[in-house]
Amino acid sequence: MIKIDRLKATYFQGFSLNSISMDIDRGEIVSLVGESGSGKTTFGKAVVGMLNKDAKVSGKVIIDGVDIYSISQSKFKTMQMRDFSICFQNSKELLNPLLTIEEHLYEVLIKKYDRGDIREEAIRLLTEVGLEEDILQRHPCELSGGMIQKILMIISICLKPKFVVLDEPTSSLDEESKEQIIQLIKNINREYNTSFLIITHDLTLAKNLSNRMAIIYGGNIVEIGQGDEILENPIHPYTRGLINSSMELNPYKDIWGIPNGENYTNLSGCPFFTRCNQRLESCEETIPSLKKTSRDRNRLIACNRGGIIKYIEGNKITKSYNNREVLKDIDIELMAGETISLIGRSGIGKTTLLKILGGFLPPDYGEILFEGNRIDFRELHRSKYGLQVVFQDPTTSINPNMKIIDAVSEPLRLSFKQRDYIEETKKALKDVGLPQDDVFLNKKVKYLSGGQKQRISVARALTMEPKVLLADEPTSMLDVSSKANLLRLLKGIQNSKGFSMIIVTHDIISAVKISDRIYLLEKPNVIKEYRGEEIGEII
Repeated sequence: MIKIDRLKATYFQGFSLNSISMDIDRGEIVSLVGESGSGKTTFGKAVVGMLNKDAKVSGKVIIDGVDIYSISQSKFKTMQMRDFSICFQNSKELLNPLLTIEEHLYEVLIKKYDRGDIREEAIRLLTEVGLEEDILQRHPCELSGGMIQKILMIISICLKPKFVVLDEPTSSLDEESKEQIIQLIKNINREYNTSFLIITHDLTLAKNLSNRMAIIYGGNIVEIGQGDEILENPIHPYTRGLINSSMELNPYKDIWGIPNGENYTNLSGCPFFTRCNQRLESCEETIPSLKKTSRDRNRLIACNRGGIIKYIEGNKITKSYNNREVLKDIDIELMAGETISLIGRSGIGKTTLLKILGGFLPPDYGEILFEGNRIDFRELHRSKYGLQVVFQDPTTSINPNMKIIDAVSEPLRLSFKQRDYIEETKKALKDVGLPQDDVFLNKKVKYLSGGQKQRISVARALTMEPKVLLADEPTSMLDVSSKANLLRLLKGIQNSKGFSMIIVTHDIISAVKISDRIYLLEKPNVIKEYRGEEIGEII
């Protein structure tokens, strides 16, 4: 029904919609999802030829066989409202303040209906969106924002066009009005086979309405796929960030949002470069193209690394002690930028599995891969951007007689010779909320509280800027306040720096609040995975 071919739009101020190509089938509902400023509204306007003169547009938009950018202005005006339309985000400026609502509706309905039928049709449409007949005699200034939104919706769909763009159609509505609008869209779609492009930042709305979902960032489409599949298994890092930021989709989790703010100025490389937790140096200069992924042939993504990568993959991990089987054929994986928790009763093998994944205990059988390759743990422990571990008891894992400066910088000093480690040590201490003055740096570890010692353990690991951080019961020895502070600290640092994290814990509530996925180890050979809405089942 709609074929969009290399559509570009550039504003004089610098923002650019970058060569977007996609199709929308007849009767299909597609949602375009992204943050504010990502280019959603620009794309929606460009698709129906409604961008203002400040924008330079190129490419094709073919609606039911007609390229709207190659026809005359008169033909374009004829097609508007009849063949395609757009409902802008709530704004009274879009309605003439001197006309009543009845006069607004008359102007559009007269194009299709006889004069004697117009009022009846107008009343029917008002009823469908929950508005009373007496609103026909009011002026726009007498209506609330939600009422205005409903009127704009009616105007855009009243002629039953073949294709409708809806820009944030429910953004200013209460829950009851939202449901009325959603039902109206579904009815129009079902009865008239109308195609819709829904522009929204509301993932729940997109989930409830869409056949397919397109994710936009910085003027670029970064992922396209079936809506439910995208929400259950996002492949692009930005898509996952949007999903993890949704309170509606994550009722049990703490919400952190995507780190590092908005940055759409990188026009020579990947637009998500500054916020991506798995970026390569080459991504700064290479614009990824939208193409099928090997993981899901129905999915299109634009990522130089093929989507979210696996940092750690454990296959068939098996371990026994004194002829007692602790782990057998356990599979587990950790994706870039995510937090997973490993839970289970005491003695089930959680710490054993973590030590194997961290390279501190060899498995009897099985393999562990890091970014798809067999792990050299010695190299990984001694390298920047490798793997680090925070052990359960900092009293026994750190020499209590060491000065804080020496304890925190020890990984750096053991791994790198002739390195100025003072500033890196201070930076790590600042990250974990500890002082950096000389008095504190020269204090011995044994004089610190339990919570401070655990923060020192985290700081030691952070000096190596790891891609993966493993933490074994990091809060088990802390009081409730210190536990809450440490978990928030860990998750906050992880969110800002982008490393991946596996936490072993017996605290199910904490696991649910901080985890993207949870593994429940039930038996030596039984490990269950929970993600998304499934996590609530654990509680």
